[in-house]
Amino acid sequence: MHRRARLATRILLAVLAAAASAAGPLPPIAKGGIAVTIASFVTVPASQGSPPLARLNLLTHAGDGSGRMFVNDMRGKIWVIQNGQVLPVPFLDATTALGGSLVTSGLQLGLSTFAFHPGYATLGDPGYGLVYTVTHETTSSGTANFIAPTTPTFHNVISEWHVNLLDPNRLDTTRRQLLRIEGFSGDHPMGQIAFNPNLASSHPDFGLLYAALGDGGGYIASAGQEINPFQTAQNRTDPYGDILRIDPHGTSTPQHPTNGQYGIPPSNPYYGAGGGILEEIWAFGLRNPHRFGWDEGGAGKMLISDIGQAQIEEVDLGAAGANYGWRERQGTYVLDPFNENAVLPLPGNDAQFGYTYPVAQYDHDEGSAIVGAGVYRGSDIPPLVGKYVFGDIVNGRIFYTDAAALVNGTQAPVYELVLVSGGQVVTLIQLVGSTRVDLRFGVDESGEMYALSKRDGVVRTLPEPAATAGLVAGTLVLCALRRRAARWSAVI
Repeated sequence: MHRRARLATRILLAVLAAAASAAGPLPPIAKGGIAVTIASFVTVPASQGSPPLARLNLLTHAGDGSGRMFVNDMRGKIWVIQNGQVLPVPFLDATTALGGSLVTSGLQLGLSTFAFHPGYATLGDPGYGLVYTVTHETTSSGTANFIAPTTPTFHNVISEWHVNLLDPNRLDTTRRQLLRIEGFSGDHPMGQIAFNPNLASSHPDFGLLYAALGDGGGYIASAGQEINPFQTAQNRTDPYGDILRIDPHGTSTPQHPTNGQYGIPPSNPYYGAGGGILEEIWAFGLRNPHRFGWDEGGAGKMLISDIGQAQIEEVDLGAAGANYGWRERQGTYVLDPFNENAVLPLPGNDAQFGYTYPVAQYDHDEGSAIVGAGVYRGSDIPPLVGKYVFGDIVNGRIFYTDAAALVNGTQAPVYELVLVSGGQVVTLIQLVGSTRVDLRFGVDESGEMYALSKRDGVVRTLPEPAATAGLVAGTLVLCALRRRAARWSAVI
């Protein structure tokens, strides 16, 4: 009887999926009435002769008042941008510093992201001059602290580096390794690390490092195989599919042991939970939380962009102890683990599971892999102030929603930002000259935003609002055509 019941359930899921997946379940994204100019700013030195020329992944600043920006190429270098120029010598050459152990294969591995300690510019602060990186390295390059559920193929490594005391545009080439986590596929590795920028040094969360680790990957290879069969994201005894929070300057204790290179904050939601639950976990149930960050104005919300499977891309509100539902849910829908195209309604008893659902989402008629930028708090584009900006990695469309409307239990409306160059509406696909943009974002110290593309290695500015008369109406037809075109495949 058990086998028959399972078969009947599978047939029902297949019927529902076939009916629901003919088109995306969400309404189309409209142009929102905000248009901005977009212009090339700098080109990062190419690390390969053919696209992607430079695998740009993150642009940020040191918070030290210098006006400098820092951008990384995942093939191993962090570059300094100063006075509108890329300096000729990199801030960090990880390929050399790591002695050849950096893994840069595929779309997602390499020198992934980096973060400046919030006390970086404060003499006497424990974080003075410290920078943290995520790198993906060979399994023979060190001993992992967390073991994968299957054969590892690389390590996710968080390291601490110190700025050269004689040259603020260089890091010393020695590092302190904080932790290593085995990775078991090239998909959904550790991505962003960050510190909450909104806190005074006396706040207990000041200087605590957040790290987003994907579920480790595992797509459906053929009929009858599960998505991520290890179900890592719902397993709190492993670190996959989680946002971790650690104290880089903390210590191991007998009651709360670590590898001795970091401590576990007592304010973590599973501190002292027992039962094998990892105390480093801050939130869980995520597929590929590629980007997260805090609004540096308003209510200071933490926002997470989580890349979906084959249907839904989502924006989540960060909350300690939250379970975002993956692999049981994608967006505000039930996931059939054997059919990635299934879009199934939530059950009537859904509240008993305690999942935290997105506050904004879009489906794969619009794009296929979300990337967050942050809440715009600059001064160059007044209509955009207070809007959470994000985009689609593959097709390069840029979206926004009102940060104040991002409240759990509701779905905030999403709009598309109109891009203008030379007085004409353009797309990043046109500017980049490729059907894959590989969009990323950056923010400088004054809160202005930048669009990055791995394809051409160009950092582009969004310097000012553009006149909207006639532009938005003239591009509505493009929106309709996009939705009718072949749907993008999830590729990251």
